[in-house]
Amino acid sequence: MTKTKNDSIITYNDYMKLNLRIGKIIECEEVKKSKKLLCFKVRIGNRTRQILSGIKGYYEMDELVGKQVLVLENIQPATMAGMQSEGVILSAEDSEGNLALLVPDKNVDTGAEVY
Repeated sequence: MTKTKNDSIITYNDYMKLNLRIGKIIECEEVKKSKKLLCFKVRIGNRTRQILSGIKGYYEMDELVGKQVLVLENIQPATMAGMQSEGVILSAEDSEGNLALLVPDKNVDTGAEVY
């Protein structure tokens, strides 16, 4: 995954603008127009968001349903492969370019704020 790294220092006020929450994947399906994207329905508290993520090929879809994930909620919706994404599921890339979802190390209430 190639991204432009931004080493700019942000302020504490910038950090406080991020709405990071614990979400639970309740549905997962392939995006027909994409080789990399999966479409998720993610429950965040009492809300459900549709979020697209480029992690196809790193996980089996059935192992993702029920998994808790870290979600950036307050990002402007984006259209990818003709579908709208209403958030970002956070992941990390290892030295070989494989993606790993960022998940809590124990069960946390869905919708809990991440600090």
